Amino acid sequence: MVYSDPEKRARKPPLADGNESMSERILVLVALSVILAMVFGTGMRIRHPTAAPSLRTDLMLKSDPTRPLASVASIDAKGESKPLNERITRPTVITYWATWCIPCLRELPTFLGFKPMAEAAGVDLITISEDKEGVEHARKFLEEKGLTALPFLTDADGSVAKATRVKGLPTAIIVNGKGEEVARMEGEADWGTKETLDVVIELLGMGSAAPVAGR
Repeated sequence: MVYSDPEKRARKPPLADGNESMSERILVLVALSVILAMVFGTGMRIRHPTAAPSLRTDLMLKSDPTRPLASVASIDAKGESKPLNERITRPTVITYWATWCIPCLRELPTFLGFKPMAEAAGVDLITISEDKEGVEHARKFLEEKGLTALPFLTDADGSVAKATRVKGLPTAIIVNGKGEEVARMEGEADWGTKETLDVVIELLGMGSAAPVAGR
C-alpha cells in the first residue's frame, strides 16, 4: 500500500519553487564572488609596491623665497621639548612619517642608506613620527623594523606638521643651515641613492657631494 497524502502533493510545487529560488541565490552568490575576486584582485595589484623613484629636482616643490622653519615645540626621543627651528644646526632633511602610512613604511628604510652619505656631506637627518601614541610607540616600531639608527621626533597632536604646512605623508622638507626651507618632496621617493643626495646638495647650493665608496 502506497501512502499518498494529498496535502503533501499540494505542497510539492512550492518546494520546487523554493529549490529554484535556492539555485538562483547560489548563482547570484557565485557571480558576486567572481566580481569581488576581480575587484579585490585589481585592488591588490594597485597596492602592490613598486620601486619608488630616486629624488629628482622636477619632483620637488621649491620654496621661492625660502621660508624660515617654524618655531613650534617638538618632542625628541627622550621626551624633551624644544622648538623645531632650534634643532637645526646645519643643512637638514626632515621627513614626516607614521606607522599607518604604507608609503612611509616603504620609504623609511631608504633613509638608512641616506643618513651616512648625507652626514658625510654635511647634511643632517631628522624623522618626525605623526603617530598619536607618542614616543614609546615610535621607538618600539623603529626597534622592531631595525631602524634605530634614524633619529626621531614625535608630533602626536600634529602641531609640527601643521606649522610646517605638511598636507600628507610621506613628506620631506629640505632645510638650509639658516633654518629655512628650500624645497620639499610630497610623496614617496628612494632616498638611499647617491643621485638623491646629489639633488639635495644641489638644492642646498652646497656644490657636489663626495663620491661614496662602493657606489
